[in-house]
Amino acid sequence: DVFRFFKEMIAFRKAHPSISRSHFWRDDVHWFGLDDSVDLSPSSQALAFYLSGRSVNDDDLYVLINASPEPVTFRVQQGLPGTWRKVIDTAAESPHDISTGGLQKHPVRETVDSAARSVIVLSQQ
Repeated sequence: DVFRFFKEMIAFRKAHPSISRSHFWRDDVHWFGLDDSVDLSPSSQALAFYLSGRSVNDDDLYVLINASPEPVTFRVQQGLPGTWRKVIDTAAESPHDISTGGLQKHPVRETVDSAARSVIVLSQQ
């Protein structure tokens, strides 16, 4: 399961030039917390970022990181509700933890529930 997951993650990275670009993301990245404000305190355990893929002809990505021992709910701050697809969820059972076609049948709406100590990646074309 671990080998399969990392093999898929490597393929995902190679398929998305916005992740491994040769210049800093600068204007293409926007940082968030559980909502529109970023908590930069030492006790913060949740972070999200939106990475526009437009400048490198790629999909937009939205990454939700929950380092907390408790589940949390993120509010999606970029893109239109219903246009995001969950493609990675490290809390999901293998082999449902990564899928380039999307892990959910229905698009992500305004909020995303994140399990404790997990990372979720959303993709938008």
